[in-house]
Amino acid sequence: MIGRKVINVDAVAKWQKSFSASRISPEIQSNLHNGNFLESSKVSSSTESKQRQSCRLDWAESSWTRWIQIPLMLWITPILSLGNKRMLVEDDLSDLSVNDKCSLLLNRVNQSGNLVGVKGAIGAGKSTLLAAILGEINLISGKLRLYVNSISYAPQSAWIFADTIRANILLGKPMDEERYQNVIKACCLDVDLQDFGEVGDLLMIGDKGINLSGGQKARISLARALYVDADLYLLDDPLAAVDSKVAKNIFDQCIGSRSLLCGKTRILVTHQTHFLVEADQMILLTNGHINELHIEQPVENKSSNDTSQTDLSNDTSETDSSNGNETDWTLNTALTDMNSIVKRETSSDGAIKWSVWLQLFTSPPLRWFGFFLMIILMLSNEALYDFTNSWLSLWSSKDEREQRSSFYAYVYLGVILATLIVALIRTGYIFYIMLRGSTHFHNRMLKGILYTSLRFFESNPSGRILNRASKDQQALDESLPLSLIDAMQYLLMTLGSIVIIGITNQWVLLILIPLVPIVLWLRRFYMRSSRQLKRLESVTRSPIYALFSSSLDGLTSIRAFDVQDGFLNMFMERIDTNSRAYFILFATTRWFGLRLDMITSLLTLATAILAVALRHQLDPSAAALSISYCITLTALFQWAMRQSAEAENFMTSAERIHEYGQLVPERDQNSSKNGVLIQPTDDWPSHGIIEFKDYTFRYRPELDPVLKNLNLRVESKEKIGVIGRTGAGKSSLLQALFRLVNQSAINGTILIDDIDIGCLSLDHLRSHLSVIPQVPILFCGTLRYNIDPFKQFSDEECLIALETVQLSKLVRNHPDGLHMLVTELGTNLSAGERQLVCVARAILKKSRILLIDEATANVDHTTDRMIQDVIADKFRDCTILTIAHRLNTVVNSNRILMLQRGEVAYFGVPNNIDLSQDDTQN
Repeated sequence: MIGRKVINVDAVAKWQKSFSASRISPEIQSNLHNGNFLESSKVSSSTESKQRQSCRLDWAESSWTRWIQIPLMLWITPILSLGNKRMLVEDDLSDLSVNDKCSLLLNRVNQSGNLVGVKGAIGAGKSTLLAAILGEINLISGKLRLYVNSISYAPQSAWIFADTIRANILLGKPMDEERYQNVIKACCLDVDLQDFGEVGDLLMIGDKGINLSGGQKARISLARALYVDADLYLLDDPLAAVDSKVAKNIFDQCIGSRSLLCGKTRILVTHQTHFLVEADQMILLTNGHINELHIEQPVENKSSNDTSQTDLSNDTSETDSSNGNETDWTLNTALTDMNSIVKRETSSDGAIKWSVWLQLFTSPPLRWFGFFLMIILMLSNEALYDFTNSWLSLWSSKDEREQRSSFYAYVYLGVILATLIVALIRTGYIFYIMLRGSTHFHNRMLKGILYTSLRFFESNPSGRILNRASKDQQALDESLPLSLIDAMQYLLMTLGSIVIIGITNQWVLLILIPLVPIVLWLRRFYMRSSRQLKRLESVTRSPIYALFSSSLDGLTSIRAFDVQDGFLNMFMERIDTNSRAYFILFATTRWFGLRLDMITSLLTLATAILAVALRHQLDPSAAALSISYCITLTALFQWAMRQSAEAENFMTSAERIHEYGQLVPERDQNSSKNGVLIQPTDDWPSHGIIEFKDYTFRYRPELDPVLKNLNLRVESKEKIGVIGRTGAGKSSLLQALFRLVNQSAINGTILIDDIDIGCLSLDHLRSHLSVIPQVPILFCGTLRYNIDPFKQFSDEECLIALETVQLSKLVRNHPDGLHMLVTELGTNLSAGERQLVCVARAILKKSRILLIDEATANVDHTTDRMIQDVIADKFRDCTILTIAHRLNTVVNSNRILMLQRGEVAYFGVPNNIDLSQDDTQN
């Protein structure tokens, strides 16, 4: 039940989005401290939260990794925890609005099981209203009190993480097979799971649901919300990404009065207002204000439902027909996805290849000259250092009269200064060479990632890429140069010490005959283990980055479903896995150092014994010099060997970065079979004729085809509407035109103006096509940068494009105007506004072929009609392929292309198919 008080509706406009709890006012903190507005259940909830926090800390204390877990826990817990923000929203937000311009009474929902519909234009504040209920934004004035124990939430942009479909739906909850199967069928996922084959709901999903269609992601997100038995369900436009038939089925089976959620309180935000005739309450939002509040009485509600059934009789019969042919999908517990899109991260075996070492030291601009100059500087510095000590020994061996000569002092001072200068030059130069090498590796990795195929990003989670681009690159920039400098310097000092000792007493060199092979064997034995442990430590670090990245994307859902503890435990488990490898690596390093100390101690013992035994034959100063070298040799040699081994361990990071530098560019994977590229004229495509010939499309060679043997021709300036059930292959049609998959996964040809697009360069092909994608993509930067990234148009042209899509008000109301900042992925704009920005971007590009993929899914019908009028006006001389679930969007097309499971079910004029009654599936 939701209890509502008398509030000023201007308060709705004064909610500000923020994930930070640091802006709580002192008055609110005081109220919370004094217990104002707190009820017993809330106190109990707070106590349980503190007990869970205490348990987590006790568990971390008992682990051997507590020294690394506790700081991480203190860092991650405020991010994942709902904590005081939930109490702030539920208990204490009591500031009233000052502006009383538009106050009204919101009635309390006295009975559970009511459906509250929320509608409004884009940017009106519909999603913000749900975020306010979830406690994800700060309240400036007014009151909000929740009388619910649990909330379930289906966000507007579906949050899908890299795991199986089942794991995405359960979200850590225990399996209830009966409820699970009911949810699957209610969300119309049973047909999709049957299409996936035997693997069913155990299909592995890529990062952010990359291998699913938009409708499938939306229905999985809805199934996650339905699986939870909650008191309140917040559904943010879950029907936008699915076709009208599936939307009708989902509403009837999941949301409506006779659905799975009957008896539960539901708040539905939607632009498909014909579904709201069954709502018990209807709210119209305009610019953050509630303009209308319509409350149905029980009798009227029943009448409304009857009217709805009458108006949608064709849809109902269609639903019944669909239900009559239910699939025989059953829950599978044995199989696993053998063709998982997420590939397991592999590591190399054996020693680091010499080619990787040489590329690091011979990188541009100095290449081999720089490498040889580095060796010369290192040898010169060591020669000067040893000469300094030898000169001091020679000076001390002279008699008292010669020792007073200033010649020895001047030479000694000059050699010391020369050693210092050469050491500084050598160190700076080695750092320069190493940093040039790491920069070269970084640039090659960045180029490889940017130019490789999209399939690489589907099979590699973002955390895996971030791991190599951050931690591995840091090891290459910072740790490797220090280890290499120490290793090379101390190894040369060790070699110089042995030479000095050998010159003084040749008999000492005899002990090196057994010691050198032992040391080399010991190092080889140690390196075979430590190298693999270092690779294992790097591989186990990637899941930490991946989980953290996906958790940040779904932070609102994690808090809404109250699964912070589960994700925190998952995070700690991955930290433990990584720490185990690091601890063993650290222990083996100490094991290696102890044995090196024992070996060098034998050399010191032999030198001291021989110095005493041959005291009458040795010069005292030379004997003292050799013993002093032996004493320092113990620390030098042990540290030199450890650092050389550590440098080789750090070279595994260079090896991993080098691996990404060798990624095959997309242009090589998608090149024509004969390898000959065609250079068309500058005005290509001048007509915009598109023709598919026996075209079969797969995402990967080992998968079943998504588009099967297409044969169709689109004439110049023709407007084609593409329809079909979600997952039928509509978006795959656009991917085929942009050549986003490997050529080995397709058969047949696509001709544009009688030119095979497989014989064109990717740059030329893609630069001459325009697309308005299903998921609007915006970059962090200004609004102007997002619609004109290459600065090809003037500010006036950009403003005209924005005004055409009715975004001029957004620009005028912002002090920075066209240069207003857009956050990452455009999160400071509504979903509808992001789509309109993509439409404005396409208007500026002015291509002869325009591909539209559900461009109006998240906008209201008025804005939809406006966009269709703009497209009809601005692109009347262009060929347009429009994918749409709203059939009124494509009803004015010249021809309709209906896809069913990747095949052409209908391709003809709209007159021969009844679009007004959603009869497209028949």
